[in-house]
Amino acid sequence: MIKLSLEYSKEFELERIESTINRLDWYLSNKYSLSSLSFPKNLDIDKLKDISKEELVEAVGEEYDEARFISNVESIGQMYEKYEIKLEDFIKSLNLPVIPDIKVFLTNYGIGGSYHLPNEIIVNVNRFFSIGLIRNILHEIIHLHIQHLIDQYKISQWDKETVVNLLFEKAFPEIYKEPNIPVDTAKAKKVFEENFPNIQKIISLINELPPKT
Repeated sequence: MIKLSLEYSKEFELERIESTINRLDWYLSNKYSLSSLSFPKNLDIDKLKDISKEELVEAVGEEYDEARFISNVESIGQMYEKYEIKLEDFIKSLNLPVIPDIKVFLTNYGIGGSYHLPNEIIVNVNRFFSIGLIRNILHEIIHLHIQHLIDQYKISQWDKETVVNLLFEKAFPEIYKEPNIPVDTAKAKKVFEENFPNIQKIISLINELPPKT
């Protein structure tokens, strides 16, 4: 089974804000908008890089609500049980090694979801709730399982997201929701459908597609 351990803290909230600010240029250059990122409400998003750590600590303290995190932990635990076996079976069907234990950090800030090898994901409980929250967690878990192939073949950010979205649709069609992608993904989708479930071949062939303009 792919087991989840869920964590949250004021310290992590601060780290999340700081890492998001440090990656602002990357987000904007990859067609993410500022509106897709969450920050404490009393921060001036036009001056994020000038905000002191003391101001960030104060902003986190004003908004931190442990009861809300506890509620999310309980909700995730209940919902994940429904998809746990199906998730593992799907990963195995792709001939990928299963990551047995995944740390899930809950946050109010940053992008909707992200991940870090070997086994960490971050989900924004400000952006998602109920089935949307479990959808986000499953999406990031799929990311973790194919990242070694992404690193090997170095496909672009939005091609990577397209592959994960298509894998999610295959695994969980009953809860899949078509996302908005800011680039043309038709060629990547064609490669995926023609070669599924050979995920390594899919990613290697997407790597050979001409760059998007």
